[in-house]
Amino acid sequence: MQKVRWLDQDCNKCGRQLNSWDARLSKTLAYKYPCCESCIAGEYDMSAERLRDRMENYFGMRPCQGLYEEEQNEGKGI
Repeated sequence: MQKVRWLDQDCNKCGRQLNSWDARLSKTLAYKYPCCESCIAGEYDMSAERLRDRMENYFGMRPCQGLYEEEQNEGKGI
């Protein structure tokens, strides 16, 4: 299973460290400066989960399983 790959880049809007999924989203949506998934979802007035579903349905893109696991671990305080 693929792990989340963190990049040496920060979100242009909020300053969070970007991961490979954030970079793919930004590139697909033709952002000049990369943004995190949360900021992109906010711009489209939808949740991150809904944005992921939309990206999968329209572009055939979905984040690696490691991203889902990391989110679950954050919720548990791990």
